[in-house]
Amino acid sequence: MTLEKTQLKLAKSRRTGELIGFVSRHSKTQKLMGVREDSRFGKKICLLSEELKGRLKPNKLYSVALKLMHNGSGYVIISAEELRFLAHIDCIITPKIQYQVTVIFGNKTVFFDPKDGKGPSSRTMKGVLGILNERDDIENKELVINDFTIRAKQLLLRMAADGCDYDEPQE
Repeated sequence: MTLEKTQLKLAKSRRTGELIGFVSRHSKTQKLMGVREDSRFGKKICLLSEELKGRLKPNKLYSVALKLMHNGSGYVIISAEELRFLAHIDCIITPKIQYQVTVIFGNKTVFFDPKDGKGPSSRTMKGVLGILNERDDIENKELVINDFTIRAKQLLLRMAADGCDYDEPQE
């Protein structure tokens, strides 16, 4: 039995209500890659093994091991581990012009931009902390939140020292 490994997001099937995923074989590397159901590439369905049913969540990225179905029409997911990403935090300061803390993990970037943020989720510490607290795909989330809080407070102090006013918007 040969196993193939890839990364995959699962979605609830409209027909059965079960969690399913889809994979496509890359034309050059021949590696399996997770794709969306509406992908234009030829794809095969991935179903959960009985042991995994009820243990996984939709819209989470998993590292999976797949076994080809006997009839070759798809794959069975025999193991899955939710992926967690290391976060990288940057502080960007251009006096009187730009004040920003970014938290980058996976393909996601969260901004704290108290000067020019578009809404409460990017303009306020509370908004950014809400986003970070919701996520369960961040490695060492508590440390990331603590580091973000320290840097955001330092950014606000620097803004004040530069003479830029900041009042935390009321939501």
